[in-house]
Amino acid sequence: MKKYIGVLLLAALPSVPAMAQENTVASETRDLENPLFGQPGMRASVNSGYDWSSSTKFQGGRVGDSDAYNFNIGAGAHITLNEKWFVQLSLMSDNFYLEQLPAAPIPDAINTLRVNAGLGCRLNDKWTITALVSPSIYRFDNVDGDDVGLAGSVMAAYRASSNLSLVFGMIGSPDSDAPVLPILGAHWRLNDRYLVEFGVPRTRVSYYIEKNWAVYAGGNLNGTIFRTSETLGTQIGRSQYNNALGYYRDIRAGVGTSCEILHGLRAELEGGCSVYRDIDYTRIDANVRFGPSPYVRLALSYRF
Repeated sequence: MKKYIGVLLLAALPSVPAMAQENTVASETRDLENPLFGQPGMRASVNSGYDWSSSTKFQGGRVGDSDAYNFNIGAGAHITLNEKWFVQLSLMSDNFYLEQLPAAPIPDAINTLRVNAGLGCRLNDKWTITALVSPSIYRFDNVDGDDVGLAGSVMAAYRASSNLSLVFGMIGSPDSDAPVLPILGAHWRLNDRYLVEFGVPRTRVSYYIEKNWAVYAGGNLNGTIFRTSETLGTQIGRSQYNNALGYYRDIRAGVGTSCEILHGLRAELEGGCSVYRDIDYTRIDANVRFGPSPYVRLALSYRF
């Protein structure tokens, strides 16, 4: 069993960069229940977190300390067309607020909006195929054609048993530093007490104290593709960072608790360490890297 878990985890790691940048299937993999075979209905979620200030490096030198706050909101629907076909729709906004430093290209706010539209087919009791297309807006101010991106994915979900589901496929994002990458994940309920989830953006092991109350440990990541403002580079004397395409990533490891407060309403409270956080300007071949720091996270989701 341990060997099988290790293989799944290693296979999921290559998809980290693409999911950090686009999270095309985030509306599925962030689900607090089985994300692969959901029932028809609506879902809304709010995810908020704070990374304490940490040492920041740019071009090999320390330029100060910077913290970060994120606020992510989303809403989605799973619509059944008939016994085989279904539609998945979601609207998600990722918002990050960073402490600016005078010697580094750090935007004070990153605001993006993404639409996920998917068409799925249940081939049989074992297999489900889903294709997703995800147009995105990379900033909210002075939006033009360069601020709109497109990503997509094709996924296959396999129900190996009543307790184990696997998902795999490919994700494509032309504005990513890795335009095509694999997707691989798993949802494995070992017994009434333990649930194991592998994949991106979340990998965790949960222990259910009661049916609706669990504690867990694991890792997750937050991130998005964004475009800087028209003046960010001018503010620091580096004009190449005006309207620059960037990738913000925040990889966290921690422990938390999850509880269904009311029917359909679930809350999560989590804390730990932001182990890797950076802004990558791939087309300029430069990055801003933030040191490890403590973080806290609070999330709410409602299914109806």
